[in-house]
Amino acid sequence: MKKKIFISHADIILDKIYDYKFNLVKQDGGGCNWNDLYNLSILGEKCYAFGSCGNDEEGRIAINSLKRAGVNTENVIIDDNISTAIMNILLPNQKSLEDNDIIHTWYSPITNKNTMHFSDNLPLKIPEELKNEELYIILDKFEAVNYEFLQKIQNKKVCLDVGAEEFIEYYTNKYLIKFFKQANIMQLNNNICDYLFKKLKISSQIDFFNMLNLDLMIITNGKKGAKFLYKENGKIVIIDKKPAIIAEAIDTSGAGDAFFATIIREYAYCNKIDENFINNTFELANKFSRDIISQLGSRK
Repeated sequence: MKKKIFISHADIILDKIYDYKFNLVKQDGGGCNWNDLYNLSILGEKCYAFGSCGNDEEGRIAINSLKRAGVNTENVIIDDNISTAIMNILLPNQKSLEDNDIIHTWYSPITNKNTMHFSDNLPLKIPEELKNEELYIILDKFEAVNYEFLQKIQNKKVCLDVGAEEFIEYYTNKYLIKFFKQANIMQLNNNICDYLFKKLKISSQIDFFNMLNLDLMIITNGKKGAKFLYKENGKIVIIDKKPAIIAEAIDTSGAGDAFFATIIREYAYCNKIDENFINNTFELANKFSRDIISQLGSRK
């Protein structure tokens, strides 16, 4: 079977993880879309990064993390005029974690300065070697430059991870809907659904799914599992899945990314989305998520 190709397009991000006393305990590449790409690469898939970062130590750490996983980073722009974006992750003083215990902040707990800087200086050209391939594009940000990048690719499947209010709150409803209609599959967490549906004046998950004409929509709810929406014989099917095993969490930061990466991979190679596909994919995705949350950091 021919290998699929997965790509992402965004600013490169570094995760800095602090304990409850604000001691830096780990730093590694981060960002939902980049974690997805990293995970797909360690699962053996062909992955390409299209991004930019500063010419600094943070950027080098983040890029090297992708390289170690086997991600092609030849299309990453090193920009002397920007600083690499940093997500600060604050761990609480407790052994077992619930889904919302960890704090993710754009502000350094040491300096209180904003560390999440985004740039429009992202690559827009696809290399010749990829032009005739079917590309699976993973995005978790919805800037105009990301939309422009999508429009330049003809043979594509678009996988959107909508997980943070900060990445959608300043866009008009018309723009967001236009962007979301590019998607083939979409993952949202339970919290963002309430915010997004209120913002877009959408009354239900079914209405949202219908409006976008998705192949598959996943709504995650932490330890409680996930809901899957898809169409079969012209009718919308909704399946709720709950994990059979609940792992004790050390760091929940990368759980949703491991979950979505698995779903993207299974979707790319499937012939049909049906109940068997959902059952098998959920088990694989849940197992990968358990592996991630049992360690410190969002990457294996």
